[in-house]
Amino acid sequence: MRILLIQYQMLGDVLTSTIIADQLKITYPQARLDYLIVSHAEALVAHHPAIDGLIKVSKSDFEKMSFIISLSRKLKQKKYDLLIDAYGKNNSAILSFLSRAKQRIGYKKWFSVFAYTHTVRNEPDTSIYKTGVALGSRMLLTQPLTDHVKWHLKPKIYLTKSEIEEGKNWIKASGIDLETPLTMVSVLGSSDVKTLPFNTMAKVLDEFVAHTKSQLLFNYIPHQKDAALTIYNACSPATRELIFIDAFAPSIRDFLKVLSHCDSIIGNEGGAVNMGKALDIATFTIFSPWINKSSWNVGEDGKKHISVHLKDFKPELYQEKPLKKMKPQALELYQKFEAKLVFPELKKFTKENY
Repeated sequence: MRILLIQYQMLGDVLTSTIIADQLKITYPQARLDYLIVSHAEALVAHHPAIDGLIKVSKSDFEKMSFIISLSRKLKQKKYDLLIDAYGKNNSAILSFLSRAKQRIGYKKWFSVFAYTHTVRNEPDTSIYKTGVALGSRMLLTQPLTDHVKWHLKPKIYLTKSEIEEGKNWIKASGIDLETPLTMVSVLGSSDVKTLPFNTMAKVLDEFVAHTKSQLLFNYIPHQKDAALTIYNACSPATRELIFIDAFAPSIRDFLKVLSHCDSIIGNEGGAVNMGKALDIATFTIFSPWINKSSWNVGEDGKKHISVHLKDFKPELYQEKPLKKMKPQALELYQKFEAKLVFPELKKFTKENY
């Protein structure tokens, strides 16, 4: 049996959708499973035991209809028995249809009747998923295939022993003391509407260091260096002494090797926090004011995993409006997300994990 799973892009989504692969290999242990992803997400799924092959595409190519048609011809030659489209956008739906896979499963949308042989409503059971509803959305796609869905599967990242050792050696070479607490900071989000204001983040880090005396690594990509430095400079001198601002892992896989040795990852919600959870380290997550916390607060237990959202503290600002409709106001709402609001939950987190 040949299976194709599509979750084309966004690092957090690619990682989250690996639980579909896990379920498929439980249901069909002898099947070959290929995973179609954006090329740079390969680092998240390397060595994953449920994934046999990768089909890597670029963002620019996948948005071209000529590429979709060309790729569909290659997929058709592979003669997939089953295709699951977890991405669920126009181009992946067209690709699903053109692949001619015998069984094609996707979310129920206006185009789904043309693309898929089976559709599911994206309505996870919130009695099962009290946190991390995004996991429930993925697992629904496996429900047409089995009466024994493993609803509590969670994403995992697999590092080899040698990779873990490489991470340790990189930390030592960077002058970091492995005998002292070490924390990764998701200091910047993927965009300004997913990034806590710089001065607020600096105050959060000052408070965190005051409680933990932890060394800090900043997670950022090269073009964000100036923004990371702005936050660094806004921190107190005592905090700056513990920030290794120039200790920068050159690739996603290298970042994971280092992250595996951290006591926790704290900061803006996004792919890096999801990676921390998949490596089974503690997380303290600050959600953007317009992101639905219940979708992505996987495993939140008030101890190892804690998250905060402006709506938790100032629900009157929302007036029952859907969170996504608050995106145009995100920067304005962020100004109301004062650091002191975060401190009580942050203190609880540090007591549990440091």
